[in-house]
Amino acid sequence: MPYFNCNDIPVLKRHRIRAVTNDEHNMLENSTDHSTIINILPKARRSTLIGLPSTLINIQDLQQTLCVQPTVFFYNEETFQEACYRSIEDIREIKTNECLWIDVTGVHDHDLIARLGQRFNIHPLVVADIETTEQRTKLDVFEDTLFLVGKMIYPDIEQQITHIEQISFYLKENILITFQEKSKDIFEPIKNRIRQNKGRIRRSKIDYLFYSLMDRIVDQYMDVLDIIGTKVESIDHQLMRTLSRDTLETIYDLKREMLYFRRSISPLKEIINKLQKEEETQIMHESTNIYLKDLFDHVVQVNDTIDTYREMLSSFIDFYMMLNSNAMNEVVKTLTIISTIFIPLTFIVGVYGMNFDNMPEIHWKYGYFVVLGCMVLLTVTMLSCFKRKKWF
Repeated sequence: MPYFNCNDIPVLKRHRIRAVTNDEHNMLENSTDHSTIINILPKARRSTLIGLPSTLINIQDLQQTLCVQPTVFFYNEETFQEACYRSIEDIREIKTNECLWIDVTGVHDHDLIARLGQRFNIHPLVVADIETTEQRTKLDVFEDTLFLVGKMIYPDIEQQITHIEQISFYLKENILITFQEKSKDIFEPIKNRIRQNKGRIRRSKIDYLFYSLMDRIVDQYMDVLDIIGTKVESIDHQLMRTLSRDTLETIYDLKREMLYFRRSISPLKEIINKLQKEEETQIMHESTNIYLKDLFDHVVQVNDTIDTYREMLSSFIDFYMMLNSNAMNEVVKTLTIISTIFIPLTFIVGVYGMNFDNMPEIHWKYGYFVVLGCMVLLTVTMLSCFKRKKWF
């Protein structure tokens, strides 16, 4: 059966495409150069980026795509084979006591996913859920299969944004198929463990591989939350030093991230509880339940961390508003003190500004100096009183 090593796959370049004419379409169909392969999506798909302004996150009319090659792993405790088949129909049948893992990178190739569905009897509704990347985290239990939709979260340090992508798991007896949106593979450590026969994966059933992949995703959640925790601490220190609108915008951006994370991650608690119930999922073996309990503890820890950060960010907003109100109160207090000082001075000036003929002080030689001295004495007295009351 024809297959080839994954290292022999040529590196494919992404292209930004536009509306294609008939001539251009024929050129693309007749092209044999892998670097010019461009697939036009039947429908547009939105990618989720956290950390960018909402005006920059738009639905693309035409998606830049590349050729999808599923990576296939056959393994058991004694043997291991990794290959990338040119055709889904060329994937051989699994042997006795052998496990099969198919890792598909990219969900935009409808024909490939449809052929996978036909090859492994995947329900058409499940195929539609795989291609729809805006699904909520969920678990569907069938008679002999499990279908799980989850979210992968990983940071982009250079662009200071967080990527959220959908990942789907189709699990049946000795067969696991995973569908990732993009080529950024967080499962490489697990693949290396399979290649090098380290750990329990090759000695266990396929459900342990399923647990290992889920555990890797949850660990990635923790890594992202550690980065966000560093940002939260920096905001805490920044609020005590200065008061700026940029800080408030950063707080709201992080709070929006936490809301999205919670909506994506919180259903995992119920899902893992459901996986531990043997009467509902015969595929999950009793030996894996103890690992699922550990995974459940990690998910609870992630949710608690998200709730903690949300509460901290809400308190930061309240604290920001309080600091802003205090700053405004300081301005109002300063203006009030100035107004209070000038009220009696204005009264004195207004009294002696009246144009009556019978005002003896007006014709007194020292009247101006006496009134001026009284005004200065009154000002000093009021300032001393305010100082004693610690108004400034």
